[in-house]
Amino acid sequence: MTKLKTPARPQGRGVGEGNVPPRYRGGDGEGHEQPFDRFQAARLGLYIFLGAITTMFGALAVLYLLRTPARAEFAFQMPKLAWFSTALILLSSIPCQMALNAARAEQPRGVWRGMLLTLMLGALFLALQLGSWGEVARQLQGAPAHFFTAMFYVISATHGLHLLGGLVFVAILLYQAQVAGRVNVQSVELGAIYWHFLGVLWAALFGVMLIK
Repeated sequence: MTKLKTPARPQGRGVGEGNVPPRYRGGDGEGHEQPFDRFQAARLGLYIFLGAITTMFGALAVLYLLRTPARAEFAFQMPKLAWFSTALILLSSIPCQMALNAARAEQPRGVWRGMLLTLMLGALFLALQLGSWGEVARQLQGAPAHFFTAMFYVISATHGLHLLGGLVFVAILLYQAQVAGRVNVQSVELGAIYWHFLGVLWAALFGVMLIK
């Protein structure tokens, strides 16, 4: 009489794991999930955040443009200081990119120099923005409140708050490079992406506010 052979049990699987996808099985081997990449997750989160900022400022820009026909009756002129501040925020991207290049080359001193220049130019930008507010107030002294004045304050103040947050992050990177003597390339890259974005964003908003 012929004996029936019992099929060999697959090795490396526990009870009930016969139909479980490889990534959820226990034990070692190629069934394990890929390790979590914090940098990719942080960069994705930053892009989502920048998208939300773009949407918000885009809505403000559209609101401004819809009222443009009424601009001809308004005496508001773009403050001269705003031109200088726009040039500064765009120029500040140069030392910021230099800091990122230095971080990739593992040169903490270069990161420190680039971030210091970025911090100084960013702080000067905010100071000039405050000066622009004063110039607008003097320009419209005694005039009734107007939509375009309010929009200039809202747009510049909201952008300034976001830039202030960027300055705090730059200061942290500056501390790490100078005091702690270490540089996190990924952090510098995230900071550079955010800073370049703020420069381009302000240039676009400034261009919108020049439309008459």
